[in-house]
Amino acid sequence: MQTIHVARLRVPLLGVIHIAANSHGLLRVQLGDRGASLEEELRARFPHAELKHGGGLTIDAGRDIRRYLEGGPDPDLPTVLPEDGFTARVWREIARIPRGEVRSYARVAKNLRKPLAARAVGQACGRNPLPLVIPCHRVVTTNRTLGGYTGGLDIKQKLLALEGVELAR
Repeated sequence: MQTIHVARLRVPLLGVIHIAANSHGLLRVQLGDRGASLEEELRARFPHAELKHGGGLTIDAGRDIRRYLEGGPDPDLPTVLPEDGFTARVWREIARIPRGEVRSYARVAKNLRKPLAARAVGQACGRNPLPLVIPCHRVVTTNRTLGGYTGGLDIKQKLLALEGVELAR
C-alpha cells in the first residue's frame, strides 16, 4: 500500500498551502486553505493509498518553498508528473523559465513547435498540480500583462514581484 504524506503549512506571502507527496516525489502543491478538497482529490486518484499528515518529503518541500518565498532559490524537489503528452511538455518548458524572467503563452507554444497553441498552454498552466515548483506564474500574455493564474492574480503579481518582475495588471 502506498503512503501519501499531506501537510498544511503557513508560508510567507501566501498564507496557507497544502503539500502532498509520496516516496517518489511531490504530487500536489495547493495554494490556499482547501485541504479537504486536496484530500478528496488524492483519495479519488489513489483509492488504495494511506494518507498521513506530515512527514516524508513534505518536510523538505515545506522548507524549500518557505525559503523561496523568503527570496531564496527556486524549490528543487523530485516530482511525480506524467511524462508524455502536450500538458507534460508545457510543464517541462515552464520549469526551464529562469527566476526573474517571464515568457508569453505564445512563446511557450512556439518553443514547443506548436505556434497556434497559446490557449492550450494557458489551459496546461491552469492544470499545473505543482505551482511554485513548476513556476507557471512566469507565463504572461504577449503584451506582458498577467493573464490568468489559478491561485489568483494577486498571488501571481506577488510571486513575480518577489522575483523582481513588474508587469501591468
